[in-house]
Amino acid sequence: MKLHLIPLLILFQLSVPAQAQVRVKDLFASAPDSIFPLLTQNNRLDCIDFRENNMTARVKNRMDDVSELKELTDDYLLMHVSAHSTAELRLLGDSLLCLVNTFLGPTADSRVRFFDMSWDPVTIALPLPRVEDFWQPVPDSLAQEASFARQSLQALPLLKVSAQAGEPILTFTLQTAELAEKEKEVAQRYVQPLRYRWDGKAFQPL
Repeated sequence: MKLHLIPLLILFQLSVPAQAQVRVKDLFASAPDSIFPLLTQNNRLDCIDFRENNMTARVKNRMDDVSELKELTDDYLLMHVSAHSTAELRLLGDSLLCLVNTFLGPTADSRVRFFDMSWDPVTIALPLPRVEDFWQPVPDSLAQEASFARQSLQALPLLKVSAQAGEPILTFTLQTAELAEKEKEVAQRYVQPLRYRWDGKAFQPL
């Protein structure tokens, strides 16, 4: 009985560092095709290889369009999937992966999903800020334009979400490009991005 335990202990010791060394590029390479429908696995592997060899990581995707891996670190990846969409992968600890898909057309709009290391979906409570949360105090002289801008944005709020390397932070940016010119000028001055940090259990506002 004791002799049988020795190989098991060796296997356990070997498995611990393997788990600790999970990198975002490995998850990108092993993702199901349904996660990146425009990119074949060979596309993804080629991009990683190009990037690690200091080459432009650009490939032809399934639609014969150009996809490019723009940034790659151990915990973060930014992929320009097409001219109208991007994908960001961000490791959160050693067991959770955040995927941000952003669609550009003409105003950016993002979708955030979470997965475990096997690409099974995970439900995570993510605070979705209200339109008014983005606004800084506005002087009385611009109150009317700001009120009109808020009403327009509340009718169809579009949020761009972005991740980053190094810190487990998501940044929410309220899109204002579709506003009328005067309203847009006010919004661009007084609408500020909001940031949330992952604390190991949930996203907390900064």
